[in-house]
Amino acid sequence: MDPITALGLASAIVTFIDIGTKITKRLKEMSEAGDVPEVFRDMRTRLPLVISIVDSTQHLTEILSPQAREAFEDIVRQCFEQVTQLHEILKKVTIMKGDSRLKRTVKAGLSLVEEGRVQRIATSLRDNVQLLTFLNVSPAEKASPKAERRPSEPLPSYTNATGIFLVPFSRDEHFVGREDNLKSIASSFETQNRVAISGIGGVGKSQIAIEYCYRYKESRDDAHVLWVYGGNIARFYEGYKKIAQLLEMPGWDDPEASILGMVSSWLKSTTRQYLLVVDNADNIEDWWPGKYKSGASLDDPSKNLSEYLPDSVNNSQNQVLITTRDNRVAKRLANKGKPITLQPMSSEEAEALFLSKVGEEKSNLDKPEVRMLLEELDHLPLAVSQAAAFIEENPVSIAQYTNALQGEDTEEFLYEELNDSRRDGKSDNCVFRTWKLSYDQIKQQKPYAADLLCLLAMLDRQSVPKFLLKVPEVSTSLGVLQSFNLVTARDNSQSFQIHRLVQRFVQLSVQEDKTSQKWQETALTCLSKVYPTEIGEAEWPVCDALAPHVHIIASYKYTTSEARLELAHLLCWAADFDIERGMYPQALDRAEQSLKIFRELVDEHDERLAAATWLYGRLRYYQIQSTSDIDVAVELLQKALSISHYPSLNFAESAFELAHLYYDQCNEELCLEMGQASFECWKELEGPNSVRMLDNMHDYALELAMLGREDEGIAMWQEIVERCPASNAIENTKTVYTYRSMAGIAEFQCDAAMAEIFYAKLISLGEAIYYSEHIHVYDYRLSHAEQIMRQGRLEEATQLSKAILASCYNNSEWRIAASCLQTIAECCRLNAGYSEEQTYRLRILELHETKLGRDHKETYGAMEALADCYLSSSNHSEAKDLYQKVISWRNFRLGPSHPDTLRAIECLAICHAFQGHDAEAEAAYLDAVNRQRNNDARLLSNLCSSLWNQCKWEALESWSRQIYESDNPYQSRARRSLATALEQQGKMEEAFELRAGSLALVAPNDDLLEPLSLIQNPPVRDRRRFGRMIHPRTWSA
Repeated sequence: MDPITALGLASAIVTFIDIGTKITKRLKEMSEAGDVPEVFRDMRTRLPLVISIVDSTQHLTEILSPQAREAFEDIVRQCFEQVTQLHEILKKVTIMKGDSRLKRTVKAGLSLVEEGRVQRIATSLRDNVQLLTFLNVSPAEKASPKAERRPSEPLPSYTNATGIFLVPFSRDEHFVGREDNLKSIASSFETQNRVAISGIGGVGKSQIAIEYCYRYKESRDDAHVLWVYGGNIARFYEGYKKIAQLLEMPGWDDPEASILGMVSSWLKSTTRQYLLVVDNADNIEDWWPGKYKSGASLDDPSKNLSEYLPDSVNNSQNQVLITTRDNRVAKRLANKGKPITLQPMSSEEAEALFLSKVGEEKSNLDKPEVRMLLEELDHLPLAVSQAAAFIEENPVSIAQYTNALQGEDTEEFLYEELNDSRRDGKSDNCVFRTWKLSYDQIKQQKPYAADLLCLLAMLDRQSVPKFLLKVPEVSTSLGVLQSFNLVTARDNSQSFQIHRLVQRFVQLSVQEDKTSQKWQETALTCLSKVYPTEIGEAEWPVCDALAPHVHIIASYKYTTSEARLELAHLLCWAADFDIERGMYPQALDRAEQSLKIFRELVDEHDERLAAATWLYGRLRYYQIQSTSDIDVAVELLQKALSISHYPSLNFAESAFELAHLYYDQCNEELCLEMGQASFECWKELEGPNSVRMLDNMHDYALELAMLGREDEGIAMWQEIVERCPASNAIENTKTVYTYRSMAGIAEFQCDAAMAEIFYAKLISLGEAIYYSEHIHVYDYRLSHAEQIMRQGRLEEATQLSKAILASCYNNSEWRIAASCLQTIAECCRLNAGYSEEQTYRLRILELHETKLGRDHKETYGAMEALADCYLSSSNHSEAKDLYQKVISWRNFRLGPSHPDTLRAIECLAICHAFQGHDAEAEAAYLDAVNRQRNNDARLLSNLCSSLWNQCKWEALESWSRQIYESDNPYQSRARRSLATALEQQGKMEEAFELRAGSLALVAPNDDLLEPLSLIQNPPVRDRRRFGRMIHPRTWSA
C-alpha cells in the first residue's frame, strides 16, 4: 500500500518531513565528526531545501485543480519513498563503533555500490523541487478565468520518415536468452493487437519488452515506439502527456485538456504504425476501479484506466505490449488473447547472464559454485543481476554470497538496490522490494490470500497438497497468488509450489511483523488435522505427500504448551510412517523428541506418555548399538507396560516388543509369556479375528517354533488360516496372513519346496500391495532364496541373493543386506567353497560391528560363523582366537550354561584337538560336559577321541560306556572305543564280546584297531529370521 493511501496526504507530508529532518540532523552530526559517507555529501544541502518547499506547499492543496492535486500527490509519494530509501541506505553504510573489520569493509563497499542510487534519488529530488516550485505559482495563474496558454516547450525535430522512439532505457548489449519468449510475442501479434506478458517480479518482463522495442524499431524505422509506465495513474498520465507533447497534439499543454482521452483517441484513429508498451500494469484497482475499489481519480469518473488503451484500431499492424505481475490484469488487458506467462531463465541462460555481468575472467570462476548460486536464486534474472553486481563491487566470493543467502544475511543482500539504467528509476530495483509491492497489493485486495502466502512460506516449498491448506477461501486465495505468479499449480491444481526466494521473502516479512510464531503454529495445526492417525497402506500416499512438510514443521521452536503437545502427537504419527519406510534413525529422533515433550507436559500415568514411551523403546530396540541399548530398551518397554491400562493398544504393543527382545536375550520363558500376553490383549480389545490379533498370533507361533516347540507353532499357524476368512482385514491382507502361515508350517515341517511356493506368492502379492523395494517384499524374497538353498539349488539361491543385495544397496534397512550375505555365505559353505565363504563372513562381521557395535549378540553370532568357516577350512589358529572371544562374551551375557556358550566351547576344543593339543581339548570338552544338564552324545564322542590320543584308557572306558549304553547315533563308535580301552587295561573277556558283536555289524575288511581320530563338528546354527510385520504398529493417543 502506498503512503498516501495508508496515511493520508497530510500525514504522509508530516512523516516525510520528520524522516527528512532526522536524516539531515544525522548527516550534520556526521559531517562535524568528519565521518559522513561520500555518497551523502550533496544531500546535506539538497534535502533541507526539499523539506522546506514541501512544507510551504501543503497549504495550497485545497485550491489545486484535480490534475494538479494528483500531480502533487504523486510528487509527495515519490519524495516519501525516496527519503525512506535514503534512511535505509544511511543505516546500511554507516560504520558503527562495534562493527568488525569484515563488516566495515562490506559497508565501505556498499557505500560505493549505493552511490549511483543516491545520485538518482538526488536528481529526482531536484526535479521534484522544480515541480513543487511550479505548483506554488500555478494556482495564482489559474485564478484568472481566461488564462492564456503557456507557450509549448521546444520539441525535438522528427522527419515524417522517422518515427519517434520513446523507450527511456538503453539497450542491453549483453542481452542473453529469451529467444523463445520474443518469438512468442511476435507470433501473438500476428493474430491480435494486444499481447500481455505476466510473471513474478524480477523475472525479466521489462527487459524482454525493452529488447522487443529495439528489434521492432530496427525492422520498422518509420513506426513510433511508445513507452508508458502503468504502475499508477499519475505515471500513466505522465506517460500519455509525454506522447501528446512529442506528437504535437493540439491542446497537449492546455491545463483543461483531457490528456488521457486525447492520446487514447489518437491511438485508436491514427493510421501511423506504432508499438505501445505499458510497463508494470500491476495494480488491478487502477485499471478497473469500479470493481476493485480504487480511490484513484480519472478524467472521467465513469471510465476506468483500461478504457484508455487502444482496442479497435485503424491500422491492424499497431501493437500494444503490456507487462504485469498480475495474471488477472494480463488476461483482461489481452482481451481474448492468451497471456504469455514468463518463467525464470533456464540454467544455461542464467549462467550466461551472470557471466556477462561479472568483470572477472570467466575462466577464473568455479562453475559448480556459480550453478549452486543460480539454483539458490531460482534463476530469476533480477536476482542473478543483483548477485553479480554485489559480488563484482564487494569483497565477497560466490561461495560466501551463496552461504549468506542460505543463512541470516539474505535480507541484507536481496534488499540491496541494483544500479541498472534499463530499469525504471522510480521503481524498486531489488528482488525483495519488488515482491513487497506485490505482497502489499495482495494484502489490500484480498487479505485471505496474503494469509495463505504466509502459511505456505512455513511449509516445504516444493509441493504443498491443497488438502493441507485448511484456511478460509482457499481456492480464490490460491487464484490470486497464482495471478501474481508467487505460487505455481501442479498435479491439476491439487498441489502448489512457492518460489524459493519468495518463501524466504515472506519468512523475513513475518519475522519483521513478529508473526512468525503465529504462522508456524497455524501450519502445525493444518498438518495435524490431515495427518493420518492410523497408518495402513491406504494412507501411504497421504503420508508421502506430507512427509517433507513434517520435516519443516518439526524444526520450528514452539512456545505454547498446546502447540508443543500438538507437535508431539504429529511426531509420533510421522515416526510410525518412518518405520514403515525403514527410516529408523529419523523415526528414533522423532520418537525421542516426542517423549521429551510428553514427559514435561503430561501426568506420569497418562496414556499418551505410555504410547510415546513404547514407541521410543521399540525404536531403541530396533537400533541397538550396544548392550547398554538393550538395557535401555527393556527398561523403556517395561515402563510403558507398567503405566498402560489393560486392555489397551499400548499394553499389547509393549508386550509384543518385549517378547521379541526377550527372544534375542534367549529368555524363553519371558519371551513366550509376553508373546501370549500381547495377542490375548488384542483378543480382548478387538476380538478373536481382528487384524492385529492375527498379526500377534503369527509372531507368537514363530517364537514357539524357533524355540523348539514346532508342533505348538504349527498348530497356531493352522488356527490363523482358519480364522482369516472371518477377519476384518481387507482381502489382500487376509491372503498375506494365510500365505505366511502356510509358509511357516511348511518351513518347520522341513518341506522347503512347499515353503518356496508360498514365499513366491507372497513376493507377487507384496509387490502389488507395496512396491518392489519395500522392506516386506525384500523379506519375502530372502525367505524364498533360503528355501531354494535348502533344496540344494545353491547356484540359483546365490544369484537370487546377489540380485537382492544389488537392489537394496542404498536401503536404510541394513539387515536386508546382512541377510543376503548370510545366504550367499551359506551356499558357499554347502558347496565347500570355504575361501569365498570366508570373504562373505568377513563382510557380515564388519557390517554388524559398524551397525550394532562389537558388544552385541548378533555381532558375536557373525563372529562365530566366521570361526566356523575357519574351522571347516582347517585354519584352526584363527578359529580358536575367535571362539575364545565368543566364549568370553557369552559367559557374561548369556550365561555359562546357555546352549550357544556350550557350542562355542566345544568348537574351541575341536580346534585344540586338530592342532594336536589333546590335553587342552580334553579340558575344554570336560568344561562343556560339566555345564550341561544332559550330556550330549556327540560331545562325549569327541571327548573320547582326545582321551584315546592321550592313552587315558580308564577315563576312555568310563565315557565310552556312558555313550554305548544310551540310544544315540554314536553307539557303534563308542563300542569300538570301549573295546580298545578294555583291551589296553587287560579286560580281554568283555573286550572280546564287544569285538565279536562288532564283527556281525561291520564288513570283514574293517580295521577295528584304527585309532579313534574322527572328530564330529557340532551342527551349524540355524539362523532363521523373524518374519516382518504386515500390519503396521500404529501409535495412537
